[in-house]
Amino acid sequence: MNVFAAVSKTAGLLLLIFANFAVLNAQVDSIYRLPAGTRITVKLDAELSSKVSSVNDTFKAFIAKPVSIRDTIVMPVGSEIEGRVTGVSRAKGGGKNGKLDVVFEWLTSLRDDRLKIDGVLIENIRAESTQTFNALSIIGGTAAGAGIGAASRSGTGALIGAGLGAGIGTGIALFRKGKEVRIAKGQEFEIELKKEVVLPVLDY
Repeated sequence: MNVFAAVSKTAGLLLLIFANFAVLNAQVDSIYRLPAGTRITVKLDAELSSKVSSVNDTFKAFIAKPVSIRDTIVMPVGSEIEGRVTGVSRAKGGGKNGKLDVVFEWLTSLRDDRLKIDGVLIENIRAESTQTFNALSIIGGTAAGAGIGAASRSGTGALIGAGLGAGIGTGIALFRKGKEVRIAKGQEFEIELKKEVVLPVLDY
């Protein structure tokens, strides 16, 4: 009798271990887990710009394309994600463009739970380059100065004029303000989750 009880107890224990192992394996591929590396397409409800934003400003983004796991939509279009500005540099003279750093920290689930996330932009926000303008300013200034010097019908005058023109063009380039960076309202872009997010189980 004691032997039978011991065998039954051992069998029950092994069954429990097997069941726990099966549950753990199922959770790895669960539709309620967004693994690290998951990419989400979102869009802003208002423009974000290095011209007006400040560090620690918060903003809202909304999922623009549904997030699915094994053909099941776990985050539908319109789900809210909250982000925060972590760094700002205004555009400056000399063609120095602005800079804007942001992170994404909160996700609202289908059950309206507010979940902590670690999301980043796939690509950095970039401003349009002003280098072409700067180069044209310098070359254009040189040509104009040479023309002025040539009008004096003197080779020396042409050289002086060219130097003067280059100086003027360089001055224009130095005082030319760079571009502010921005994400327009409604513009779609991708973010990536750096850590796994466990979604709450839905009651159907």
